[in-house]
Amino acid sequence: MLSIIHALSRYSVWISGGFLLLSAVLVGVEVLMRNIFQYSFGGVDEISSYIFAIGVSWSLAFTLLSRAHIRIDLFYGRMTPTWRAALDILSLACLLCVTALLFQQALDSTTTSFEIGARSNTPLGVTLWIPQSLWAAGLGFFGLVQIYLLGSITRLFIKNNMKQIAEISGVKSLDEEIEDEISA
Repeated sequence: MLSIIHALSRYSVWISGGFLLLSAVLVGVEVLMRNIFQYSFGGVDEISSYIFAIGVSWSLAFTLLSRAHIRIDLFYGRMTPTWRAALDILSLACLLCVTALLFQQALDSTTTSFEIGARSNTPLGVTLWIPQSLWAAGLGFFGLVQIYLLGSITRLFIKNNMKQIAEISGVKSLDEEIEDEISA
């Protein structure tokens, strides 16, 4: 199951990166067109904002699975493996709470926009529930990955398998960071 989740998150991060790159190209072309031909497409900034929000939400799961989220590990490395595993569980549970709140707000925004037929206050007049639903779906996927990981590492904690918890959700060691950089 974890390999399927890894594959889905990898595809989502590649797609998000592709759209972000497309957004950067559009902004670059827009700037050139304005400076050279005094012509503007209009709406490129709005579209790039939607792409950025959607791309970030769909990339969060990959970041979590890659153990790349920023953490403050001042005391973490000095603790026993059991305490580190307990902190990993606690941090994932706290992250899930934050994600659940964000997801709930995203769903509320999407539902409200759909119900009232909200459109952006720009010349494009984008139907807002469409980018909002893609953003919310990315947050939902992130939450589902967190739930799966939290269940997995809790089972491993009960089985006293601290090494595997560290491999799944712990802070990367310096050797792991170096190995990731060399393989990249």
